[in-house]
Parts: sequence; C-alpha cells; structure tokens
Amino acid sequence: MDILAIVLSFAIGLTLMLLLGWVFSLKTKGLIRLAFNSIAGLILILSFNLLRIVHLPLNPLNVLIVGFLGAPGVVVVGLLTLFL
Repeated sequence: MDILAIVLSFAIGLTLMLLLGWVFSLKTKGLIRLAFNSIAGLILILSFNLLRIVHLPLNPLNVLIVGFLGAPGVVVVGLLTLFL
C-alpha cells in the first residue's frame, strides 16, 4: 500500500471522528437544525435529479454533506461525483 493511500485513509478517518464528536456534542436544537438542513439537502439533490440539471447520486453521505454545507455542498458533491 503506498504512502498516499495510507495518509488519505488516516485523514478521512480523523475527519469522520471529529465530525461524529461534533454531532454527538450538539444539543437538541443543533440536532433539529442538522435534521432540517439534511432534509433540505435531500430536496435539493432530488430537484437537481428531477430537473436533469446534473445527476447527483442520492445516498445518506451526500445528503449530509449538502445538509452541513448548504449550497456549496452541492458543488462539493458534484465535484466528488465528477472526479470519483
């Protein structure tokens, strides 16, 4: 296994750990806001797919990315879909 794959795996794992720690430290108001933003992200991805603007895969990770980041999250998911 080359060093780039190891470093990338470590960075992804560390990011997920920090993200989960942040989610579990939120109070109820923060969790409700996170759920609302995730639903809004789901609607945004579905509308892009239905209007055939761009095809974004619909899965929980993409919905959470769009929910956390908002409109820039759509760009991030689009770029990830394009390059991966």
